[in-house]
Amino acid sequence: MIRVAPVQRCLQSKLILEKPGDNLDDEHMAKLIVYLINDFEKKKPFLFHERNVNGKIGPKFQNELKELLGLYIFATFRLQRTCRKIESFLSDKNEACKYITNNKLPKKSKINEFKNEYSYLINEFLLFTVEFGVQFNLVDFKIVTVDSTTVEASVDEYRRLKYEQIIYLENLILKYSKSKGKASIWKKLRKFFYYKELEDKMVDLIEDIYKKLNKHGRKLLIIALKSKRACKEILEFIEILKDNCVQGKMVNLTDPYTKRVLLKKGKTKFGYLIQTVTDSKTGLIIMQNVVEESTDAGQLIQAIDYIQHTYGKTPQYIIADNGYYKIESLEYAFYNGITPIVPDRTESMNNNGTKNDNQFAKHNMPFDAINNNFTCPYGQKLTPTKTKMIYGVLNNVYTTDKCPECPYKDQCAKTHKHRKLYEPASPAFLEEKRIFQSSKGKKLYKLRPAYSEGNFADLKSHQEFHKSRRIGFNKVDIDLKLEAIVINIKKIKKHLNVTLI
Repeated sequence: MIRVAPVQRCLQSKLILEKPGDNLDDEHMAKLIVYLINDFEKKKPFLFHERNVNGKIGPKFQNELKELLGLYIFATFRLQRTCRKIESFLSDKNEACKYITNNKLPKKSKINEFKNEYSYLINEFLLFTVEFGVQFNLVDFKIVTVDSTTVEASVDEYRRLKYEQIIYLENLILKYSKSKGKASIWKKLRKFFYYKELEDKMVDLIEDIYKKLNKHGRKLLIIALKSKRACKEILEFIEILKDNCVQGKMVNLTDPYTKRVLLKKGKTKFGYLIQTVTDSKTGLIIMQNVVEESTDAGQLIQAIDYIQHTYGKTPQYIIADNGYYKIESLEYAFYNGITPIVPDRTESMNNNGTKNDNQFAKHNMPFDAINNNFTCPYGQKLTPTKTKMIYGVLNNVYTTDKCPECPYKDQCAKTHKHRKLYEPASPAFLEEKRIFQSSKGKKLYKLRPAYSEGNFADLKSHQEFHKSRRIGFNKVDIDLKLEAIVINIKKIKKHLNVTLI
């Protein structure tokens, strides 16, 4: 018995922690997060000046900003994204959280306040992870890949208005809201919608309103009828709806910035289009933005501008899929000294195996980028003979004078005298085509799915980010930057094989 007591005291003393994090391994993700944030603060201390809503120096948080930033990153890594879940996560006395926050566990209100007031720190820290990657030779900006994915929005799918309904509502408010007096139509509309008092003279107008506005449009009208201030706010909201709605389409009232996007399961819902640029050396994300457009067309130019303006770098190659193919984008890339590896529709169909068996289809007629001609099934060369403007783009018209004597004319040219094929009359088209068809171009294009789609798989499978949890374009953008930070830190840890740098 005399010998047991000291052993017990010895064992007990090992369980008493001198400070948070003593029992965490050096390989723990929390320690790498804290190291990176401390380095970030040393290099950019001016970003950590605490400010209030008006932009002036304000009262300090109980926690330092770097502690709250680290908490958000670690919570995202552990799939705890909402303020309520993070608070619950903290209440479990998680040792890593105690280490990150120096044993100061903030309340939900402070957690939420940080994300709303200091979201710029999240954006800047994503850029820092890239700069850190450059420092340790994980990023070289030589070959970058551009790709996109869609995320479902956290909105009511049925709370929407058509463009025609928005215009009708706006005209209705502008026409009648300025009239004054108890006998005005605006006052009579208010009596009907608020007190169910209907005059005979108002029947036709009420029927027209119910016919041309759905229940969500009528709710906006009812709010506008409440007061002058409410009416002004609804008119301002209508301007936002108009800016984000195309004629013939619908706009969501919960979040007007969402667009109808095609999800992976083939369903079309309101969501966000995410544009991601990845450095192919180790797969670090150098850009992850939510964009207002619903297609990839034109996004290649945006990606090039972002890289040059943000990092002051010009990639040697930029790789993207057919969705980004646009002559203006190819020309812009070449103009900036960047070689684009982007397949046109024919090359894309050859790569993914979606072309049909019709031998007379354009995609089944081989194109020689060096000699600038097509080869038809009869073995004849179709060369550019003239140009034609199609949808605002100047195109070369490829034909051959051998068509009239061809035995396949009825199947190929059909009722026309000659078979005509069209391609852009731009040097960028031929140059990109030549590069893509080369062995190096094909090898480079195979890098795209490994990195771009690999990051999306990490986002949706490992991080389980299939649907946004917050409403608002800027809030969703910040949440996705947090996800990109987590993915980058995991890659830093993997490629540097660090415990604590």
